[in-house]
Amino acid sequence: MKRGIRMMNAQMVKEEISFKSDVSLKGTLLIPDQGKETYPAMVFLPGSGKLNRDGSTPKGKFKFDLYKDLAELCTSLGFVTFRYDKRGVGESEGDFHSAGLSDALNDAEAALDMLAAHPKVEPSKLIIIGHSEGCMVGTALNTRRPASGLVLLSGGGETLKEALDHQRQLLYKEMREKKGIQGFIIKKLNTLDKAEKQAQGTYKKMVESDKDVMKTLGFIKMPAKYFREHFALNIEEALTKVACPVLAINGTKDFQANPEKLKRIEQFVQGECEIHVVENMDHGLKEQLTPMSPSTYKKDYLKTIGKPIHPEAVKHLTSWLQRYL
Repeated sequence: MKRGIRMMNAQMVKEEISFKSDVSLKGTLLIPDQGKETYPAMVFLPGSGKLNRDGSTPKGKFKFDLYKDLAELCTSLGFVTFRYDKRGVGESEGDFHSAGLSDALNDAEAALDMLAAHPKVEPSKLIIIGHSEGCMVGTALNTRRPASGLVLLSGGGETLKEALDHQRQLLYKEMREKKGIQGFIIKKLNTLDKAEKQAQGTYKKMVESDKDVMKTLGFIKMPAKYFREHFALNIEEALTKVACPVLAINGTKDFQANPEKLKRIEQFVQGECEIHVVENMDHGLKEQLTPMSPSTYKKDYLKTIGKPIHPEAVKHLTSWLQRYL
């Protein structure tokens, strides 16, 4: 493990960390500067796609900085926080497209090992905090390495396949309600049934494949290992092995995660759980006052860049973490 240390401000110290899974990964550690020998710690597990340690796309216009903002909030409350670039993203080595759930779990476990060995961390107080796909990874990680706390943001209790199916059905619903010539063409050509048949066919090919990456339609690269391993995850079984306190937060304007799946947390986890569904909060924990559309969500997300995390989400997370301390 390599470190580069510098002071951020009067309340926290920043370390640039290089740590080893089966590839070399890099991330950012924030340490409270509150005069204590050790602190409880949190590892951040990101959502799907090419997201870096800050929760942004390394190249492009989606500079959300969600994980950076969350980490700074949690560190200000007295927690060491660690967030890292996924393999094949940012400064981390490895191939993004060939990585599966098993790789994400190995990387997250290596991050926990690094945290537990850090001189400023209390190793008996490690919290896993996952966002979106990170909720699935974090829940599965807890079965390998039981945490002392589990925070699930925008995706608790849900599998990747359930989330994708939910998103497609919402999109189909929107398409069926189209009027005029567009609506006529959709109905006349049976477009949505064909799209669903194609989606299920692609799933089947990836599940039956033994390749890490495969091509569909002759040229589109699909991360077969990623889907295959995620589709095999039994989230209910993983939840039954959660004995630590759990905080789960979803938003009413989040079409990417189904808040109905949060009921599984109450049903299956063994420890105490706290669940919140925040009004007018989207998948990126930002306030959305306009209707969200599955066909135009990227434009809606771009409007939230630079905005703070929804104050209700901040309130619930802060209250839970302060009780933990």
